[in-house]
Amino acid sequence: MALGSATVGLAAMYFTCDQKIVYAEAANTGYAGTVEEPETKISFPVYLNVHSEWKRLIGLGVRQVSFLNINVYVVGLYMRDQDMEKLRALEGWKNFDKSEFLGNEELATGLLEQPYDITVRVVPNRATNTQHLRDGFTRSLLTRMREQSKDLTEEQEAEILDGIRDFKSRFASANVKKDTEFIFTKTKEGGLRMEFEGKDLGTVQCKWLAINFVMGYLNPKAPASELARQDIANGFEKLLNEE
Repeated sequence: MALGSATVGLAAMYFTCDQKIVYAEAANTGYAGTVEEPETKISFPVYLNVHSEWKRLIGLGVRQVSFLNINVYVVGLYMRDQDMEKLRALEGWKNFDKSEFLGNEELATGLLEQPYDITVRVVPNRATNTQHLRDGFTRSLLTRMREQSKDLTEEQEAEILDGIRDFKSRFASANVKKDTEFIFTKTKEGGLRMEFEGKDLGTVQCKWLAINFVMGYLNPKAPASELARQDIANGFEKLLNEE
């Protein structure tokens, strides 16, 4: 799953646009190429155009339900090249230690506290529905909240629960086909912007929710996809050590 093994393909996945036009734009900017997730054969663009900004794939992996032997969806993490450059100057990141990133939450949480847009792309590997995906995301958020409850005031808990209710309300009831696309972006302002198949679902204005949605994939205790977490760590190591 290394980025160096990318095969040529579409670099931007705006389903509301003509894909040939998007491909031509990607090719002209040098942003062509895809990475194939080996378990599902689902390809992710190396560069993704989100709200007219190109972001680079850091790593990807499949979310699995092991006791059912099901590959649920593929998830990938994207950042702007400009923000990757800024990351090199941050404490703990300028001499990136992959084992430290994988061993605790501090580096990942510190990253998400920065004013960077960080995008999570989710592509289902099987037909499903928005309620099923929404409930999985919500369980992850509620688990994170419970784990942090001793450090939260009643007011903070109420704000978080309001944010979770807002998040859930943005998933209109619908069937979801295999290979469709959800985009979630932790914005530099601290919200969680949501898109489905190129349609803007709005932004949840809750910094805790935005950070902890992404931490659902980066935390070492119970990540939604350990394969993605490992590949993201490998991606950071490779990209941060590039000259």
